[in-house]
Amino acid sequence: MPIKYIGRTTDFKGKTLWEILGNLKNFGVGRIVVRSMFERYPEPSYMKILKVEPVTHEDCRKVRVLIERVFRGRKYPKPVGLYSVSYKADYRLLHKDEEADYCSFDPGEEKPERILPRTALFPPLFRVS
Repeated sequence: MPIKYIGRTTDFKGKTLWEILGNLKNFGVGRIVVRSMFERYPEPSYMKILKVEPVTHEDCRKVRVLIERVFRGRKYPKPVGLYSVSYKADYRLLHKDEEADYCSFDPGEEKPERILPRTALFPPLFRVS
C-alpha cells in the first residue's frame, strides 16, 4: 500500500538556527550561515552571526540572533535582528574552508535598475468609456 502524506509540505532542507548555533563554541559568533531557500539565486546570500540570545520560554526552537546580512550580493548597511524565522529548518552552516570562496563576490556587470513609469493604463473593464 502506498504511503499518502496528509497536510502541508515544505521545501525546507537543513536545521533550525538553534540546532546549528547551540552546538558551536561561543554560539557560532563570527561564522557564516546560509539559508537554503536563498540558494536559488545566482548571487550569494548569507548571514554572518554577530550575537546570539537563547530564548528561555516554552518554545525552545526559536533564538534571537543579530546578523550581518548579505542578500543577492548586496550587504545590508545595518545589522539585522532575526527571531521570527529562526525556527524554520532551512539553515546550514558553511565550513570554514568554504567561507572565503562563498563570500567573495565580484558583481562584474551590474544590472541596470528598472525604472517603472509613473502611470499605467487601467485594464479594459475598469476604463471609463
